Amino acid sequence: MIKKIKEFGQIIYLARKKNIPMRKKLMLYLCTMVMAGLGIVCLLLVLTRNLFGTHKQIQDVLQMQLDSSTAQMQEDLEQYTGYGLSLSGQISQNIDNQLKNNAKKLTDYNDDQEALIELQRQIYPEMNTTIQICRPSGVYAVLDATVNTKISGSEKSRSGLYLRLKNVTNTGNLMAETILFRGSPDIAREKELELHNRWNLEFNTDVMPGYHTLVDEKKRKGMSYFWSEKTSLTGTWEDVMFLCVPIIGNSGDIYGQCGVELNSMYFNQNYTAVDSKYGSMVTILAPVSDQILEVQKGMTGSTDGTWLQSVEDLKINHKKYYNEYFSGQGEFIGLQKEIQIPGEKEDRWVVAVLLPKDKWQASVWRNRNYMMLAGIGFLVVMFFLANHLSQRFVKPILRGFSDIVGNKELLRNESGIEELEELLRFTGEQKKNEKIHTQSLPPNIEELFTRFALGVCTLTKTEYIIFHYYMEGYEIAQIPEIAFISMSTVKKHNRNIYEKLKVSSYNELMLYLDLFERCGRISELER
Repeated sequence: MIKKIKEFGQIIYLARKKNIPMRKKLMLYLCTMVMAGLGIVCLLLVLTRNLFGTHKQIQDVLQMQLDSSTAQMQEDLEQYTGYGLSLSGQISQNIDNQLKNNAKKLTDYNDDQEALIELQRQIYPEMNTTIQICRPSGVYAVLDATVNTKISGSEKSRSGLYLRLKNVTNTGNLMAETILFRGSPDIAREKELELHNRWNLEFNTDVMPGYHTLVDEKKRKGMSYFWSEKTSLTGTWEDVMFLCVPIIGNSGDIYGQCGVELNSMYFNQNYTAVDSKYGSMVTILAPVSDQILEVQKGMTGSTDGTWLQSVEDLKINHKKYYNEYFSGQGEFIGLQKEIQIPGEKEDRWVVAVLLPKDKWQASVWRNRNYMMLAGIGFLVVMFFLANHLSQRFVKPILRGFSDIVGNKELLRNESGIEELEELLRFTGEQKKNEKIHTQSLPPNIEELFTRFALGVCTLTKTEYIIFHYYMEGYEIAQIPEIAFISMSTVKKHNRNIYEKLKVSSYNELMLYLDLFERCGRISELER
């Protein structure tokens, strides 16, 4: 390769002196064509952003995944909201009927264990139907009454039911297996439910998102429902989001709160990390505040292939094609889109799709390196090909020169063109006024002259007139005007002339005429 580079340098040096051997000149032309072709290809790649324009490509990949995740998230949350509102209406109707039949208010159920168990029996069918149909990770109902008002902390303890799926990932069964997380063990026994290993009889309203807001008319301010921020489920390792819907009776009394639960396993299952050539893309649902993606308050899909930690917020830096997200754990690139989610604090929620920045950069550099290696390989192959072609092109000519200098008989070339050019070089070295006689010509060249002269004799009168104009130095474009015929007629006669004289073009015809003129034999073509 170094030898070829030195040879190319010698070509440039000789070009400056304007004394270039034919082979090196041809090689220079071929190499220039290769470089020009490669330059055009690279320019097109740059203009179409295939080589250095990966920013637009990654934006398209992220945008496509973001649109898909946002549509799915919006559809899922709207579906669960609909089921939650329906559940609230059914529970309130059951409680209204129960209170009407017993001529009581819900506050009268305090300290009445049997009455509260009966209420739980009444609302269980609707709750079980909801969890079986829409398959959230859990469904709950908190009733504004407690089994014992005399114990310490009774003001934050409330009765109710809380059903959870035993296995969120097992969605193939027609009837999902549920367990009791909150509620009376009598319900578990009657419905053959397993008790959760962190089961409690009643809810702790201090850790139940939204309860104190929804049961207080002044705090509720007409809110019909909202989604909570991420919270830890008491006594477990799980993070969950709650749909919080007030249970309102016909009289306007607040009976409590109900809704659905979506846990971290649910999001991992339904929003898996999506592989791409730039790395794994993870979906996040979280509020945004002051250019901070508050991951700690939201839910995260599967993070396989990334090091994203859901316990750390991300700073947002908006760029032209995508956003950059920073945390103590690393950097990400991605896009986000606002989604309409009513929240307790009126936060602005977004769906974000992120992928690790270092994996994206590694992929980009890997692709660029492949393209650079391919370009270098292409150049090497083209240089060797140019060298090979130049050798094959020049070798017969040099052999012919050697034969001329050694007064050897020239080998006949099938095309006939090489011998003519050799003759031009041979006659160019003779004295300008010296005539070349027929007997001094090589036999194969004489054969070409004879064949050409005989071909002239076969021309028709009109064809010879046009041929004679060419002998006088006229060009094709001038013939219609001086011969008073159309260009199409000229072209037709030209084809016949070329065929009879065994030439392929006007240039080859003029080359023969020039040779006859140089050899003093132009008169042989007159008739």
